[in-house]
Amino acid sequence: MQETQRPIGFLLRTLDRLLEERFDEALERHRLSRRQWQLLNVLADTQATVAQLDEAIAPLLDDGAEETSERHLEPLLGGGLVAEKGGVYRLTDLGRMELHGARDTVHGLRAQTVRGLEDGEYERTLRALQAMIDNLSV
Repeated sequence: MQETQRPIGFLLRTLDRLLEERFDEALERHRLSRRQWQLLNVLADTQATVAQLDEAIAPLLDDGAEETSERHLEPLLGGGLVAEKGGVYRLTDLGRMELHGARDTVHGLRAQTVRGLEDGEYERTLRALQAMIDNLSV
């Protein structure tokens, strides 16, 4: 008997949930939240104000709750990972070290996620998903 193929929406929601769970677990080892991880990555490349950080991670902030980067920066400041001067935030040396370790953990998770895929299959999947998004965005 042939197994019924699950609908794409079911598969995408399941994958999204598993990615969120595993990513949160991986970052928890570094005492970081998902938003803190994203802020550290932005600050690894540049110094920024809250407004600039909000813009950089805008798709990930909850507009309905008027969420900003500021509340996610507080623990990073308290932990010495980020410093602030005149409203401009930057990564500290400790922050760079923590980010480096967290990146290693995340790279391991990403490798686990794509294990068993043939060369180019991940990129083809991304292109196919983007095409579907584009088709439904008209």
